[in-house]
Amino acid sequence: MKKIFLIIILVIFFWGGFWYWLEVSAEKNRDLFSGEQIVEVVDDGISVLGVRTEARTVGDFVEQAGLQLEKEDKIYPSPETEVSGGMKIVVVRAVPIKIEVDNRTIEKKVFADKVQSALQESGVVLNPSDKVEPELSENVFADMEIVVTRIDHKEVTETEEIDFKVVEKKDKNLKWRTKKVKQKGRKGKKEVKYLVTYKNGKEVKRKKISSKVTEEPVEEIVVVGTKIKVGKVQKGRASWYAYTGKMAAASTTFPKGTWLRVTARNSGKQIFVVVNDYGPDPGTGKILDLDKEAFKKLAPLGAGVIEVKIEEIK
Repeated sequence: MKKIFLIIILVIFFWGGFWYWLEVSAEKNRDLFSGEQIVEVVDDGISVLGVRTEARTVGDFVEQAGLQLEKEDKIYPSPETEVSGGMKIVVVRAVPIKIEVDNRTIEKKVFADKVQSALQESGVVLNPSDKVEPELSENVFADMEIVVTRIDHKEVTETEEIDFKVVEKKDKNLKWRTKKVKQKGRKGKKEVKYLVTYKNGKEVKRKKISSKVTEEPVEEIVVVGTKIKVGKVQKGRASWYAYTGKMAAASTTFPKGTWLRVTARNSGKQIFVVVNDYGPDPGTGKILDLDKEAFKKLAPLGAGVIEVKIEEIK
């Protein structure tokens, strides 16, 4: 009896184990029987394990899985590759960026992770002096704007003019205040070398490196007449008035525009003034009003009134 009971237990044990083995084997081979494969998908760095698919090729998988790919995006393995169990399918997404360079805007999708690589991928060649914002080591992100400022240094040689000097010489035989050019001046020339800095093609700075005179300037000589012909002469008292001009006077005897030589009779100091107003007022006992600047050359303003000799210059 005990033997029979033991036999029954062993039969039940082995029978249950047999069916368990069948279930496990069926699970393992279900994909084989149904045509399904289990793959891993990595989309733009995000991994999804254990994706079941009946797709024959990677391209079929993309279509069945509804993965939206832009023309710039890449997929590995290639779409023609047959799907196999345990395969890893990787989708690399291109990142849209904008690059401002050479007075134009480049809109492009790139796979680069750094700014420097993004520029290289976009065909932008940098010069050693160029400035880039953000920095080349910065990480690339979607809709990033990269600005490249072209910096260029060039040596430029230019011909520049040198102004001539004007020299005045007195001529006692020439009428007072008359000027004549005795020798005409001529500008000289020099070659100047500059180090010029350009930013995006526009000059922003220049530094003089050297300069060499190639043609000396010729000074201009002007003779100034000192010969004075005296017309009407007056003697009397002169005061000052708060006129804002310089070396001017008011007279009731001489018309506007007349030049006068005024001498302070107590000191002998002389000045030349031009009549530009009418005065002094009648009944004051004065024959001339000088502006403040003119009066101060003959006497302090505090003097108020001084004795003068007035000579009309013809």
